[in-house]
Amino acid sequence: MKKELGFIGLGRMGLNMTTLLIEKGYRVITVSRSEKSDAAASKVGVEVVADYAALKESLAPERLVWLMVPGEAVEGVMEELLPHLDPGDTVVDGGNSFYQKSLARHKSLEEKELNFLDCGTSGGMEGARHGASIMVGGQPEVFDRHEHVFAALAAENAYARVGNPGAGHFVKMIHNGIEYGMMGAIAEGVTVLHEHEEEFGIDLKEVLKPYEHESIITSKLVSWLREAYDEGQIDMITGEVPTGETEFEMEHIIAELGDVKVLEAALAQRKGTREKASYLGKLVAAMRNQFGGHKVIKPE
Repeated sequence: MKKELGFIGLGRMGLNMTTLLIEKGYRVITVSRSEKSDAAASKVGVEVVADYAALKESLAPERLVWLMVPGEAVEGVMEELLPHLDPGDTVVDGGNSFYQKSLARHKSLEEKELNFLDCGTSGGMEGARHGASIMVGGQPEVFDRHEHVFAALAAENAYARVGNPGAGHFVKMIHNGIEYGMMGAIAEGVTVLHEHEEEFGIDLKEVLKPYEHESIITSKLVSWLREAYDEGQIDMITGEVPTGETEFEMEHIIAELGDVKVLEAALAQRKGTREKASYLGKLVAAMRNQFGGHKVIKPE
């Protein structure tokens, strides 16, 4: 089996993912976007072609093209890409697309005799570079055909076909809701510690050592928060959490999918920081920046 694929979207996550694939022996091809993006792609070994027609000609039939672009950009990319694909080719959407749009895309591509897999990807930039958590939705036979790519991109035991079409992005959306709650709880607790630093002589950097290692709350989130303290990031940002790409999905879960009081509280926490900046907002913003390079707001 020839190890090759097209890859569209070489941003924070995508460039790291393609670097990992190339290290594992894959031939990766992308379409030219900008001088800066093309140079970064070429530097890690990605082949850059002029357009989608050239991308098609560069890949053998039963092509696989992976999209790693923001959810709002997927439709435009697919409008450009699909006319250049043949029956039997497969598109993977590895970004944070809304699951209902992914369901519609499965149906639309099936009518064109094309395959589609919706893929939730977690782990931040570090996971993208060294092995991510990957949740795939789609037809079993399509997943089986391309499973080697998911295995190459994932950490050990960190990928699965989680269900039928739409399930990959649905499972990732719920994952994001759990993440909101966990980040909110960590930030809330550390904020209380911060408020009692003087009373107990607390050193937050030292607190995070036992929290980070072998405690019940040990997690990457705690580690990323500790790194933010080590880097002095907490003092360098305001206490406002910018609106994230997945926030509308959290509102959808709250309104449509079930009794999710923890998520509801965590989302309200974030929105509250936009009305009144807080220490909690600093902590949530810092964690988001550490794992995903998400925007932070710095004091003027």
